[in-house]
Amino acid sequence: MIIAFVMGEKANEIIGSIKKSLSNSPKSISEISKEAEINWRTAEQYLELLKKLGLVIETEIKNTRTFLLRDKDNYFDLPIKEKDQKVISAIYYQTKKFCNESYRKDPTKTQAYKIIWNVNRKLNLGLPIGWYRYGPCCVQIYRGDEQDFKLDSRISRSVKESTEEYCSMDSSSLQNKIYVDEKKDLYLAKKKLIEMADAGNKEDLNNILMDLIKFAPKETVEVVTDFARATLLLGWEKTQECFNESVWKYVAMVIFKDSLEFYYKNGLNQYFNKRIEEVKREAQLQILNLVKNRPK
Repeated sequence: MIIAFVMGEKANEIIGSIKKSLSNSPKSISEISKEAEINWRTAEQYLELLKKLGLVIETEIKNTRTFLLRDKDNYFDLPIKEKDQKVISAIYYQTKKFCNESYRKDPTKTQAYKIIWNVNRKLNLGLPIGWYRYGPCCVQIYRGDEQDFKLDSRISRSVKESTEEYCSMDSSSLQNKIYVDEKKDLYLAKKKLIEMADAGNKEDLNNILMDLIKFAPKETVEVVTDFARATLLLGWEKTQECFNESVWKYVAMVIFKDSLEFYYKNGLNQYFNKRIEEVKREAQLQILNLVKNRPK
């Protein structure tokens, strides 16, 4: 039974210690108890409370009760190490500052994510940044109200240089530049498909769809192939909504998960698998309904 806690200063301190412990990696109750400097029973009681509030996930790893943090401020509720949170917030803060200084405007989310990705890869910072629906995307969501934090001068310099370059481009041009520079054939094929002006050109459409199948992650090929067949049968104008709402969302989720393995190593399945399966079923159902309801 969960003890009814009065959320005073001590309780908030304990919860903060537990969340800090879990931000670094999934842990058992004993490991959390040791890091948070609380006894085992207290750790268990607070973890049960946090689980009820939807702030932690319980799973079993090697026959041990293991807990994972859910951070509602991040994509897919993924946790981020405390030291990395500060660096990311500071990069976002400086991105906004430099963008306003150079262009008298706030950066878009697309620009903010591409800037931090560029800084991260140039300086090998190891931040949790993967490839998602529109290319590089940081797990920590850009909100525009981040707090400043003293950064190494080389990071600040790289942020300034990247901001001056990337904030001069609109989101579409910036995405395309990165897809081309990084030789991301799947994203280039997706962009070509979305921008198709002549859905009746079967040869061009067929080539783009074949590229989608060719470059899609292995586990998504079946769904992408079914979508391609439906599009050739019905035309792009009839399947465009299905692609944007579910097919590409499904493919991008798989890519995002795979591209974040370097940072999380264990536990990603708990955050992704159920959602990926739900979007996969949604895509399959939409494709099936489109084909079943086509004009005879």
